[in-house]
Amino acid sequence: MKRFVAALAAALLTTAAASAQTPGDPGAGTQRGIEEVNNSGQVGTVTLFNGGANTRVLVELHGTIPGRVQSVRFYRGPSCDDIGSSGPAYYLTDMKDGASRSVVKAPEDKLLSGNYNVVVFSTNAAGSRATACGHLYQ
Repeated sequence: MKRFVAALAAALLTTAAASAQTPGDPGAGTQRGIEEVNNSGQVGTVTLFNGGANTRVLVELHGTIPGRVQSVRFYRGPSCDDIGSSGPAYYLTDMKDGASRSVVKAPEDKLLSGNYNVVVFSTNAAGSRATACGHLYQ
């Protein structure tokens, strides 16, 4: 009986993990850290999920204000200290309650080439200041 229960539990866990994956997605994604900017106290992660020509992006931050909407963008640049002046390379879905889920029309390896940063802003209004930034790299 114990073996049956253990086998059933293992089968259920395997099925749940497999159903969470989508075609072309290896499962866990590639995760990078996001650090606070301007003493915001906001830190978290950006996770990229390979989808071939498109990449699913999940940005999660701790220290956000509940209900506040924050802009999230990918900028070109070698680091968070040197973001290109040409404006955002990709616009992500606004963050609410510490999470943003988006699909970017670029392959994961391009985004992880070391030429992109994810930047989160205090609000989604023009002129808001950066609160968090993470460098994307292989």
